[in-house]
Amino acid sequence: MTTRAGSGYSEERSAAAAGRAAAAQALGGAGGRADLVLVFASTNYAFTELLRGVREVTGAAPLIGASTAGQFTERSGGAESVAVMAVSSDSIRFRTGFAKGLKQDQRGAADKALSGFAEANRAARAEGLSHATCIVCADGLAGHGEDLVDQIHTATGMMAQVVGGAAADAAKFERTDVFHGEESCTDGLAVVMAFSRSPIGLGVSHGLTAGCESMIVTRAADNVLYEINSRPAVRAYEDFAASLGVPFTPETRDAFMITHEIGMLTPNGEHKIRAPLKVTDEGALVLASEVPTGTSVTIMRGTKDGLVSAAERAARAASKNLAGGTPRAMLSFDCICRRIFLGDEYRRQVAAFRSVIGDDVPLVGWETYGEIAMTKNQQAGWHNSTSVLAILPD
Repeated sequence: MTTRAGSGYSEERSAAAAGRAAAAQALGGAGGRADLVLVFASTNYAFTELLRGVREVTGAAPLIGASTAGQFTERSGGAESVAVMAVSSDSIRFRTGFAKGLKQDQRGAADKALSGFAEANRAARAEGLSHATCIVCADGLAGHGEDLVDQIHTATGMMAQVVGGAAADAAKFERTDVFHGEESCTDGLAVVMAFSRSPIGLGVSHGLTAGCESMIVTRAADNVLYEINSRPAVRAYEDFAASLGVPFTPETRDAFMITHEIGMLTPNGEHKIRAPLKVTDEGALVLASEVPTGTSVTIMRGTKDGLVSAAERAARAASKNLAGGTPRAMLSFDCICRRIFLGDEYRRQVAAFRSVIGDDVPLVGWETYGEIAMTKNQQAGWHNSTSVLAILPD
């Protein structure tokens, strides 16, 4: 039993040509056969043409993917490009699901995308494929990310670990797309159900630390944080920036908040990150996902070295969670905030991944509006500014 994978990357301006070029590279690394294809692409492309170009090379192999804020492989990376991974395996069985209407009916979309999971899981287990993982691409502007992870986990009967990310549109925050086959749509959910003989290894780490004393969320609804310590939420940022001697004005605050995000204290003592997207006229913070009233929060700080070290920790955790399996491919779901923070040093993070899995293991990653990880022994749920990794075993 073996798993083979290949990555491909193209900056061709023609969508169809870019899809064909990246897919051909990926298919070559997978031995000329694809049981699963993953596509991550810039919003500059016409997605229908791009996906058609990919499938001219890969045929009707199951395919999912998403629009991004950037994508990379072990060799190349950039914003206006497409990255493709092709996987062939005798030890992992792949099945895809897809649903529209995520904003209107989250539970219904999760149930539809995961329909058939129970039967497929039973059949796989009977053949010795006893480990289940769902790889998820979701509309990045649908909201309620934490609830979505719970809905997906519930739709599997809590029998699968969950990993993935939220589609992005290069910080425009206008429209994000997910892909399934040759179809592209906003307000969608695409899922790979992977059944394997040994576990797919997941790793999660952000590398940020608390920058101030804990505070309490005194009023919040959905993804809008209205009050912290009974004051308009933006006041916490004003005080924090002042303590650092940094200007916090309408012109500077967005950049400041993207590198000093909200840390939500979890029961295990770790901080789950929430990215502030904007400040409202009344001083509320619009976040990338929800923070419930009563939550203990802080404002986080980080360094470039800290983020790179966290990337290595995530890779080591994912490798450990292979339970002795040999790495054959790595998927990276990495927040746009980390790329903004690291800037020209983003390749250091990719190098940190490779220092753990080796230079010969293909890697495909994309910059998201949110990261998903649901495992037994790590931070679970919806994340921001976090490296989430999945390693496919032999």
